[in-house]
Amino acid sequence: MIPCWLDVGINFIYPMEVAAGMDVLALRKKFGKDLLIGGGMDKRVLALDKESIRRMVEEKIPLMQEGGYFPGCDHAIPPDIPWENFVYYRQILLNLKFKTGKRNSRCLPDPKLA
Repeated sequence: MIPCWLDVGINFIYPMEVAAGMDVLALRKKFGKDLLIGGGMDKRVLALDKESIRRMVEEKIPLMQEGGYFPGCDHAIPPDIPWENFVYYRQILLNLKFKTGKRNSRCLPDPKLA
């Protein structure tokens, strides 16, 4: 279906659910940057340990560096995910540095709202 979607101008797919067999790295390899991708972070990994969460994010770094990939969970966050794990996952994403060498401060929460 993806080639047909690209032919008619649909070029963004979200949420790229891992449990459904969607592999964002394989899709990027097959379709290149013609296909914009969102999601692809396995929500089930957020229930595991911090090392597993870090590894999941690090696997997607090449896509983030290329551009055209919007990292995010592959579905709604289940209620059994520990809040601390979700915060840890988001902090990893916030602290990544790319072309500018600076952290993306536009994504930081407004301290006045905290």
